[in-house]
Amino acid sequence: MDETRALAPEELRETFMDTCRGLADFWADPAHSPGRDWPDRVRGLLHSFLVIFDGGSGGLPAFDIVARPHPADKAFHQEEGENWIEDGTVINADASLHEMLYRGRWSVHRGTPPTP
Repeated sequence: MDETRALAPEELRETFMDTCRGLADFWADPAHSPGRDWPDRVRGLLHSFLVIFDGGSGGLPAFDIVARPHPADKAFHQEEGENWIEDGTVINADASLHEMLYRGRWSVHRGTPPTP
């Protein structure tokens, strides 16, 4: 029997990407969400991605979302009299992002999806 081991970053990254691809395929297919128009399916996809980060998706752990501003950003914003973002700030350390999603306002779009 093989010894167990920690997953390598590349392996975890591939599992993460496979999960993301699977969610995109699922929500892109109207048959998986009957009666939902494209804005509802896009919102469902976004919700599903946030669940990944929160650690509630099929065997994946929670993932921190960490801000990595450009090294010159702090000085620039200070010179402009603006607030800045510190390197290493984790935005989801004590938050459930998928629960927060529906607390904000949505722009209501119906009909044909926008052209990218």
